Amino acid sequence: MKIITFSAAKGGVGKTTICYNLAEWLVSQGKNVLLIDSDHQVSLTSLYSAGNQEDNLYTIFSTGKGSIQPIKENLSIIPSSPILDNLEGELVGRANASFIMMMWMQEHVEDLKNFDYVLIDTHPDFLTVTRNMIAISHYVINPLDPGEFSFKNIHNYTERMNKFKAEAVEPISRKPYVDASVIFVPNRIRPNTHSSREFLDVLGKNTDIDVSLSIPEREIFNKSTLEHKSVFELLAKKNNAKSLQLKEQLEEIFEKLANKVSE
Repeated sequence: MKIITFSAAKGGVGKTTICYNLAEWLVSQGKNVLLIDSDHQVSLTSLYSAGNQEDNLYTIFSTGKGSIQPIKENLSIIPSSPILDNLEGELVGRANASFIMMMWMQEHVEDLKNFDYVLIDTHPDFLTVTRNMIAISHYVINPLDPGEFSFKNIHNYTERMNKFKAEAVEPISRKPYVDASVIFVPNRIRPNTHSSREFLDVLGKNTDIDVSLSIPEREIFNKSTLEHKSVFELLAKKNNAKSLQLKEQLEEIFEKLANKVSE
């Protein structure tokens, strides 16, 4: 099982949209996927109409009780709660506050063992709930939209991750609890614009970011979340050469991303 958290220091970069569509693509490939919505905006939960006031991620953190809810074949979710942000105050001073989710998963190994992937959506912050999700992850996917602040965001996020890893160690052996690798994914790229081409060129020359994972800016992604259908399902229905070409392009990108997080 591979656990992947979608995280970013700022909102509006496409975390939820990528998480949702990657999950749907993996399911279409026959993979068994668990979604965890750790954003109190409950966007991912709403996409699947999976809200549950008495059984969600908040109850896992606050009472230790919570369950995995099936959505459809090969896809399940642990939904979020709009009061999830209250946990920041409630967990102050609690021992192992950044590892509550890790302990819950260790106690529910039997419930988790059949999943191939766990995909986690987060709020755009680096607070306690988000740190819990990073702590259980093999990879963290951080979408980057073109702009002058993206390079600063890369630096700032890397610094936060390094600090968290340095602090999250076993007291005696100093063995790290957190070993997630960060994958920065260029998102909302407009290949026909000078700004996007220059952005990718600078990324490729000055970082080790794989620009072949770049996800293009397309209106179909907005339609995907509005209609609660994956971009692949929507493009397949159009059944014209341009749509099928885009579908093939996106499938290739998502396959590369899936292979990278499966290493």
